[in-house]
Amino acid sequence: MKLKKIVCTLFKVLLVLVVIVFAYFMYAVVWIYRFNADQKRTVENVDPDFYQTSQLVRDPNGYFGIITTINNQCADTLLIDTQASTSLAKQEVLDRYEAEYWKRKPIPTFNFYKQAYFSKLYRVNEIGIGDCMLKDVVFTSVPKDNGMYNALYRTVLGRTIIENMGWKFDLDKNEMTLFSLTNEELLKRETEGFTLVKNGINDLSLYGEQTDSLQLMFDLGSNYDLLIDKTVYEKLRKQQTPRRYAFFRREGLIDTVEEFQGITMYCNGIAIPDCTLDYIPSINKNVAGNIFAGKLNFILVGEDLYIKQRTDIVPTDQAQLSVLGLRLNLRNNAVCVTALEINGLAETAGLMLGDKVIAVDNGAVSIDEMSVSSGKLERYIQQADSLTLEIERNGERKNYMIVHNE
Repeated sequence: MKLKKIVCTLFKVLLVLVVIVFAYFMYAVVWIYRFNADQKRTVENVDPDFYQTSQLVRDPNGYFGIITTINNQCADTLLIDTQASTSLAKQEVLDRYEAEYWKRKPIPTFNFYKQAYFSKLYRVNEIGIGDCMLKDVVFTSVPKDNGMYNALYRTVLGRTIIENMGWKFDLDKNEMTLFSLTNEELLKRETEGFTLVKNGINDLSLYGEQTDSLQLMFDLGSNYDLLIDKTVYEKLRKQQTPRRYAFFRREGLIDTVEEFQGITMYCNGIAIPDCTLDYIPSINKNVAGNIFAGKLNFILVGEDLYIKQRTDIVPTDQAQLSVLGLRLNLRNNAVCVTALEINGLAETAGLMLGDKVIAVDNGAVSIDEMSVSSGKLERYIQQADSLTLEIERNGERKNYMIVHNE
């Protein structure tokens, strides 16, 4: 009898917990629906005939951007991210925008570094893009303990805003066109000559002789050419020996990256040559990044993607590790060695992941956040046949020389 009473009590407790979880789940679903509807209203005042062409904005790291005015007083260039669920900004930047605290997101967000956090949301009254005014745009605040903080060197415009406008990127003409999606004739005119990839933002089909068919996310917020999952990686490594390097993502997380170079991929019959495919175990996803996007002319329309062959694809080494076998980036508010080719020149010279960089070639290039975010430091390393690095490790300073012998 006593056992029966215990079982009955446990069942009641379990039932209550199930009801609470279900209620919270429904609350989260309704909250997301209302949030997306609210952000869709940001473009309500945009004229159906709105059409604006400007010079293409693309920074040295490959990210695509748009020049804006925030709250009619702060000019800034926002980076475009097709996979960020909301727009993103550092807290100190939101303070500069004079953004108002709105509310906290009721469900956790997971970043690329597999960290979970409950986002604080802030709202700005308006964002001006030329003659276009977006009202009450909401941003997620990215605090310093978020793994995204160091990577977020500019404010990001997320998909809740992007999917409500048409974005045409003509890399042959070096132009970007922003237009209203409520005008069907305008959409038909702008997409003429392009191939439609239905739901291509979330499900882009590519084909390669070495990879066969694979499905990818089209992610302008990813600073890669193509990322591949373990299944594609296992197939590729049977045919080609990858370049291997250790990648310091954050404290406690170091990846061994396998990089395959010089692979031609096809999308709807369009050939995209000289692609670099990276396998990163902690990500383990198929992603087409901003380096890949730069090899096409493309249009973003909601979740659909329109693509067109470029007249001339400019070769790029942005997606590749330098010939000297290292990469420098920001970690813990300092410029550090974040990637080392395994048995490569830099590792053989004695450099270690996490080494804090004090100087490169006796000050030939600046070592600071601006130098990293502008791509200046990366370009310098990519073009160098030799480097002298002064580093700090465990409070001790050392000098290392890396030389590439042809």
